[in-house]
Amino acid sequence: MSYRHSSYRAMSAAVNKATKPGGPELTRAEMDRVLHWSNRPALPKPEGWGKPKARA
Repeated sequence: MSYRHSSYRAMSAAVNKATKPGGPELTRAEMDRVLHWSNRPALPKPEGWGKPKARA
């Protein structure tokens, strides 16, 4: 299975999960994948993202 094929399968699974009745319950990774495939910007990162943790 090629990378493109496996990427398509992951995208398809995320779309199927999002279209189920009861509203989409996507993980952040799944939502980022959907946004990437639809050429939309990713969700904003959390406040402390990318900053090193303070040493004790």
